[in-house]
Amino acid sequence: MTHWSVLFLWIQLFLLVFAEHKDSESLCASQQSCKSCLQTPQCVWCSTRVSNQTINTPLVRCVTREKFQKESSLWCRLSDVISDDPTWLLLVENRPLSSTKGTVPVQVQPQRIKLRLRRGTYREEVRIKLLYSQAEDYPVDLYYLMDLSSSMQPHKDRLSELGHAIAEAMRKLTSNFRLGFGSFVDKVVLPMTSTQEDMLKSPCTLTKTGKPCAPPYGYKNQMPLTEDISLFKTRVEEAPISGNLDFPEGGFDALMQAIVCTKEIRWRPNARHLIVFSTDTVSHIAGDGKVAGIIEPNDCLCHLDAKGFYTYSLLQDYPSVSQINKVAREHNVNIIFAVTAYYQELYRLLSKCISGSSIGTIDDDSKNIVALISGEYEKLTQSVTMTDNAPEMIDVKYFSRCVEKNGTLQERQECGGLRVGNVVEFEVALKAVECPANPDEWQQTMQIKPRGINEGLTIDFNIVCDCPCDRPGHPGYKENSEDCRGNGDMVCGVCSCNAGFYGKHCECEGHDVGADSEAALAECKPNNETAEICSGRGVCKCSMCDCAKRPNPQEIFYGKYCECDNFSCKRSGGSVCGGRGKCECGTCNCLPGWNGETCDCKETNSTCMPNSNAEIAEICSGRGDCICGNCHCHEKDNIRYSGLYCEECPTCPGQWCEQLKDCVECEAYNSGPYAANGTCELCPHQIDIVDAVVEDSVKDVETGARICRTPGDAGCTFVFKYEYYRGGTGGDIKIFKILAQRERTCPTPINVFGVAIGLVASTVFLGFLILLIWKVLTVIYDRREYAKFERERALAKWDRGDNPLYKQATSTFTNPMYNDSPGS
Repeated sequence: MTHWSVLFLWIQLFLLVFAEHKDSESLCASQQSCKSCLQTPQCVWCSTRVSNQTINTPLVRCVTREKFQKESSLWCRLSDVISDDPTWLLLVENRPLSSTKGTVPVQVQPQRIKLRLRRGTYREEVRIKLLYSQAEDYPVDLYYLMDLSSSMQPHKDRLSELGHAIAEAMRKLTSNFRLGFGSFVDKVVLPMTSTQEDMLKSPCTLTKTGKPCAPPYGYKNQMPLTEDISLFKTRVEEAPISGNLDFPEGGFDALMQAIVCTKEIRWRPNARHLIVFSTDTVSHIAGDGKVAGIIEPNDCLCHLDAKGFYTYSLLQDYPSVSQINKVAREHNVNIIFAVTAYYQELYRLLSKCISGSSIGTIDDDSKNIVALISGEYEKLTQSVTMTDNAPEMIDVKYFSRCVEKNGTLQERQECGGLRVGNVVEFEVALKAVECPANPDEWQQTMQIKPRGINEGLTIDFNIVCDCPCDRPGHPGYKENSEDCRGNGDMVCGVCSCNAGFYGKHCECEGHDVGADSEAALAECKPNNETAEICSGRGVCKCSMCDCAKRPNPQEIFYGKYCECDNFSCKRSGGSVCGGRGKCECGTCNCLPGWNGETCDCKETNSTCMPNSNAEIAEICSGRGDCICGNCHCHEKDNIRYSGLYCEECPTCPGQWCEQLKDCVECEAYNSGPYAANGTCELCPHQIDIVDAVVEDSVKDVETGARICRTPGDAGCTFVFKYEYYRGGTGGDIKIFKILAQRERTCPTPINVFGVAIGLVASTVFLGFLILLIWKVLTVIYDRREYAKFERERALAKWDRGDNPLYKQATSTFTNPMYNDSPGS
């Protein structure tokens, strides 16, 4: 890059900063009331009364904070300046972290604060330090919610035997453990369930005993949470198997009731709540009930009778995924979807839509359910994700170094690799992005807490959306003030005229009074250099601009000289400010998380981190730059990385194939380096054996599948296909499915004797063949030559002539005198 290019870039940067500064000044100067001034970022108001002004030049009431700091009392008396900077008002509750056994743990510090916020940019945001430490031996409530349709009978039989194993595994992690059990089938109505009389009594036959199964039902709380683990086995064995008519089940009805029925399920407030949702099929969702004539939406309330049955099954529809997500967050419930391998992908996508949920695959007989539950619980406890219920007008961002005390402070709300005793510090940035129209919403309460834990920080906040002098009773508020000729109120230094009166001092009455006065017209122009009145967007009424109305009532002109509007900003995607911000005086005021001229640029780097919960997270995997929230990958040494986080390299030979091939070779063929060392169990991936790996160019792209053909032991080549997805909030790549081809392609050993015999035989054969071909060609050639000779001889013409050496014995003479006849 040349020096001229660098200079050009610096000039562009200077012009951009200067233009932004001028836009801020214009935006502040256009505000004509203290209330609107304080609702504009980076603006302060001067409430000096006109009669008390010590300067002759017109006073610009609303200016930028930078201009105020520069001019200070030369602009306005300091006692009349209204700024209302955001401040931390009060630390209400700040108990230290504690995890002593036998006492109520404290995992979040502080617990309650009061804040004062003002709408604005990052300069108006307030940062709070929040500490989290995982408590030792934290209570756990685990509720096992199971599909008891006929196809799940093997899983039910196995589960009844695993109650004690589950309890023992969990008690290794916490001694304060309780277990509960519930079951579901589906709504007892067509077309979900057959309503024939005999089918209502017994819709199926048990394959194990041949006996008829139980009548169908929606959901039943079979056993509330209890410490009596032996009761769990009994209740699971007693739970009846039933059946339904259609393929999906009513699992979401059951899941909703299991979450919201706090009293019936006996959820403890200070415990980690887990629901294991076990099924071998899909679940009905909101809208499916309409086919049965059930149109009432799910109300997300508890409807269990004394026996534990769901009573509103036929009165309201299934819940939606968003409703499940909402109540799970509100009740601090972590859901573990334990499903069969066939539906793993479907529930993985569902898990992404429900915060705090995870997914595991159960074996055909549920032997691995204990390891699945304990493993998923350990994952939950080894990470923390901060959540909040902030209203729309409050923007919340989280920054942390996680467990690295000297690491870089990065924007992220999840940290992993935690152990008991680790203290994680989060910096929470709070910013008010809007002032609600309803003043009652200016004071609210919100909570920030770790996901799945009923502890957190409660924040009582007050948004500054008006000025003290806007309220009657304040010294700056005077009704029917003399400064306003008795025709209006003095509010924060300016006159608020009564209906029908105009002017700075409410001295004019009527619609166009003073419009033709030269002095009045001068007041409607920003300076004497322009002849345009009210920026050409309004009319001058009594020394004040009355801005024109637009056909669209949502589009307005405003400002002292009608110099501003809310619709002329740049567009993106056909919308002003890209639909992600407000147009204020020609400049886009973007919503949180967006910036740029058209608010189309993400301002966070967290979306460029492939693994935000790792101890060390690199932007774009260290192979690119994060621009507008997206990774732009580098190209180096003729290698170009691609992918969402620059983690993929199509030109690199077998990037993932090389990492996975040893595990595949060991698990599928019992060969390779892992088999030699006896470490196959170190392979973390599930590998399925298939007869043939089929390549589908369209479906493989959709599922993220890749096919690998790699060499192994003894020169054999094997084929496998892997699928991956981006899991976790950071989107790191996780391999979730590997298909290995049953047979390898191995070279056949060489038979030396056979090769020698074949070589000799082929030599003799080739020699004989060559002689034979030569003989045939020779015969053909001779025959052709002979035929040619015969043709030439047949066509030859032989003339008879005298032999010049032969002389006859007689002589013949001719008499010249006698011509009639010769003589001899």
